Amino acid sequence: MPKNSFEQPIKREEPPIEEMEKKLDKAEKMVEEVKERWKDKIEEFEMVEKPVKELKKLCKENKEKIEKKEWVFQFFSFLSSLPLPETPPSFLERISNKFLKEFDWENFKGGKYLEGNLGLFLSAFLNKNIENYVLSQKKKGIKEEDIEPIEVRLKVKELPVVLGYLGYKNPKKLHLIIEGNCSYQIGECMQGGEIIVKGDCGVWIGLGMRNGKIIVEGNCGDEVGMRMKGGKLDIRGEVKSFGRSAFYSDNQGTIIWKGTKIWEKGNWTKEGKEMKEKGEIPV
Repeated sequence: MPKNSFEQPIKREEPPIEEMEKKLDKAEKMVEEVKERWKDKIEEFEMVEKPVKELKKLCKENKEKIEKKEWVFQFFSFLSSLPLPETPPSFLERISNKFLKEFDWENFKGGKYLEGNLGLFLSAFLNKNIENYVLSQKKKGIKEEDIEPIEVRLKVKELPVVLGYLGYKNPKKLHLIIEGNCSYQIGECMQGGEIIVKGDCGVWIGLGMRNGKIIVEGNCGDEVGMRMKGGKLDIRGEVKSFGRSAFYSDNQGTIIWKGTKIWEKGNWTKEGKEMKEKGEIPV
């Protein structure tokens, strides 16, 4: 065999250009998929994890106040003045439920007024963000009556305490659905919107409400509708007692009990009057 036969260059066949382009497209697609996954994780952190962390930090910093009894109006004003995280309304439900699930219950264990003050804290957070949402919509030229309400479902069944004061000063564009039992003063001083309780409630439901609608699918405790001035209160289960002031003439709202409208615009309805005369309405 000639010597130079070993020195011949080895010819390599290059893959067709079309095949190379396909491989390149596939690699670019994989990179984009990885970017998209990381984008979702970054969004999850920025929009959910970060605000939850901020809420937990605020609770820790204000632990003493959250555990003790305060005048409701003053305490709510204090909570509203805190640097509560601002977030797009579409994330409010996820943030609220994650915050409740991850709340440091052990550290706050034994706080006598925790269930009420924590409910006020969550209400302050929701109200602030709904107010910001309404303002942003108005700046876009959208009339208030055309602004879509935001629905938030609170999952409270598995919590170690039964929360009170949820929906305090509930704003017009918040539809709050509470999945589980509640404690006292749900919807106090309600300004509008809707609260649906898929469970039982404690005392003073709808205390001083001005507008909006409260639906309780279960039972209620004492003084339901006390100092109510307007709105609609629909109790579908048993009521231990209604507040006498719920049936004063300055209550221009509506009260429905077990499917029967008993009060409307400052007066008993025909059915309500008959029930009252028979002693069927607990007051």
